[in-house]
Amino acid sequence: MPLAATAAAIAIVAIIVAGTLFLSGRYDIQPFEKKTESASTLESKSRMQTEVFFLNGLNSQPDATDEWWSARSDHRLLAYAVFDCKRLPDVSLEAMPRQYFSALLLDTTPTGNHAFFTKDGEDAALAARDKDTKPFVLSAADQEVLSLSDSIVRSRMAAADGANSNMPWVQRLGLTTVVISALATLFVTLQGKTRAVELTDDEKKTLDRATVWVRTKYVLVGPGSAFRWVAFLAIALSIVGTSLTGLKQVYDPTRILNQNTRALLDLRQLHQEVILSVKCDPKENQVSVDPNKLADWRSAIRRMRATIVPGYGAYANLDVGGSSPRLDPIPNRGQEQVGSSAGEDSQSQLSARPPAKQNKE
Repeated sequence: MPLAATAAAIAIVAIIVAGTLFLSGRYDIQPFEKKTESASTLESKSRMQTEVFFLNGLNSQPDATDEWWSARSDHRLLAYAVFDCKRLPDVSLEAMPRQYFSALLLDTTPTGNHAFFTKDGEDAALAARDKDTKPFVLSAADQEVLSLSDSIVRSRMAAADGANSNMPWVQRLGLTTVVISALATLFVTLQGKTRAVELTDDEKKTLDRATVWVRTKYVLVGPGSAFRWVAFLAIALSIVGTSLTGLKQVYDPTRILNQNTRALLDLRQLHQEVILSVKCDPKENQVSVDPNKLADWRSAIRRMRATIVPGYGAYANLDVGGSSPRLDPIPNRGQEQVGSSAGEDSQSQLSARPPAKQNKE
């Protein structure tokens, strides 16, 4: 019986395999072939925007309120202006090649790096679409403007990250300080309204001879316990309030939050000024910017980036208010020293000169 059952099972498996091979050869069905995307699927994917390819390749989508979205949107306006100035009629703005997308610094990730990753299966569609891509040449003016905008983007992200990391601690520390201060004031006021219960000499002697449990019970719930509780809470909450004040001197997230928020608002304003000031030169097919404005923007972004403090900066005693002397070289310092020394020499000569004699009439 076991041999007969084994032979029957082998026969059934052989019939199934033979039938499968017959059907696959008759109707051109290949059940063991690896599935690949059809040409129509690749064509539909090739029509997707380059921005969609880039967003799909991110490891995780940032929140809708993340500063990365706003900063990239502002930079995209400037990058599209540079792209339109090149006058490339055979290249679509929405479906620009990956090389153009990266050259315009549009591949800024939420971490601040520049990388263009794609999901599995989209590499083939993107490579087929960009196989005949021509070189994309950027002028020095284009690269200066794009680099400045990219620096503003990463600075905005750093300022927002430093502010967001300290925001929860600002709320917790502020709310805790308010509650502790209110309770301390309440119990200090109640302490003046309540009175202690005085024991007689015999009651004091009896309490002194009692056990620890009896004395503890008397302190907690005995006669006059309300006054003792109020006095204890008034002292304890006052100590906690003083400790919170000392804690804010060591760890002050409010200072970092205010500093980074101010820097973030200034960076947004600077970004808008750069976008609205860039113009296209139709003769050179490049953007044109006033050199004086470009120099001012460089100085502004250098100064603003120096005011951005990371989240861990709340533990350090940093001078973020600008009260310390700057280490920047002062222009024309040598001329000022020469002028001041010359003035001092002339003043000393005048003081050393003897007074003129008065003419006698």
